[in-house]
Amino acid sequence: MKSIFRDTVWRCTIALALVSASLIPLVARAQEPTTVQVVQVDGARLPEVDVYVSVTDSEGQPVINLTEEDFELEENGQSVIPSRVSRAGEQGPVTVVLIIDKSGSMEYAGKMEAAKEAAIAFVELMRRGDATGVIAFNTLVTTLQEPTDDQELLIDAIESIEAVDDTALYDALHAASAMLEPVSGRKAIIVVTDGMNTAGERTREETLSMVSQQGISIYTIGLGDPTQGTGSYAGIDEPTLMAIAERSNGIYTFAPNPDQLQDLYELLSLRIQNEYRLTYRSPNPLRDGSNRNVTVRVNAPTGLTEVTGSYNAGGVIPEVASRSTWGLFGLILVALVFLLFLPSIVGRFMPQAAEQAVAPRPRKVVDPGPSAAKGRIRLTGPPSNKKQ
Repeated sequence: MKSIFRDTVWRCTIALALVSASLIPLVARAQEPTTVQVVQVDGARLPEVDVYVSVTDSEGQPVINLTEEDFELEENGQSVIPSRVSRAGEQGPVTVVLIIDKSGSMEYAGKMEAAKEAAIAFVELMRRGDATGVIAFNTLVTTLQEPTDDQELLIDAIESIEAVDDTALYDALHAASAMLEPVSGRKAIIVVTDGMNTAGERTREETLSMVSQQGISIYTIGLGDPTQGTGSYAGIDEPTLMAIAERSNGIYTFAPNPDQLQDLYELLSLRIQNEYRLTYRSPNPLRDGSNRNVTVRVNAPTGLTEVTGSYNAGGVIPEVASRSTWGLFGLILVALVFLLFLPSIVGRFMPQAAEQAVAPRPRKVVDPGPSAAKGRIRLTGPPSNKKQ
């Protein structure tokens, strides 16, 4: 009897240990930090507004199992109910512009070839409906390919890049922003560079202001060693690349060596293609040029997380609420009818006045006197006082 009891206890202990061991990874996973980010707020279809949200785990992999109940929205502090929440990966087509540094320093240590191979890998991961454009820059900015879904055209454009001269990063960012301006839906810029801006017309401050207002998320990749600064081919301008990504709701990362570029491109592709899109109707439908803050609360695996984004309602001339014109129209119609029947009214109630108004007035006949009959004109002076 004791042996049976001892065996039972032993089996239960082993089973409990196995269950505990199996739960350890789940507990650890539940405690992993989750990153929630509003990557774009699109008010182009105002009053309909689209909010794109990225949710990733501690390794940068997208969290793809959230549902509509996991999201809450506010605009300027006013709660709004999403009319639609897409599942991860179903947010619609994505348009991306790849900006590739082709300055002379990119020839160092095989950077140029690695950047081209990584860009081609990104193109090959495009989904149906996605589009990509290609811009290369050194002292000049060259548009190699407008956004297209034709992978062959994109690969040919990337393979044609050759490195030479200095770097005009800011000009390239402005060109990419202009390329994406007429595009609707989710759009992003991925830029890879190994140095700092050393040429071009645009300034750092001007560029940071632009990326803050455009609503296009920019993912910056520094190719080199951040600890080396900008004094050598191995260094990168990390503060500027970080500021560009932060101002535009993008992400900054760096690749110490060219071999890591392809992994970064593929990870960015995976993240961008597995975002959530939340659509709601703005409580203020006017394009009044105002900036509006959008707050998103996400019930992520690690708990409730709150993040914010913003958009500008647009409009050069502020709109005002439209007023009904039916009242004015009615008044004008009544006035026209009154004028139409006015003669009849006057004729019915004031016949004598009407007859007098219609009958011609008799002409007054003046006797011209005998002198006029002779057809002569006599000039007379003042009466005389002389006695006859």
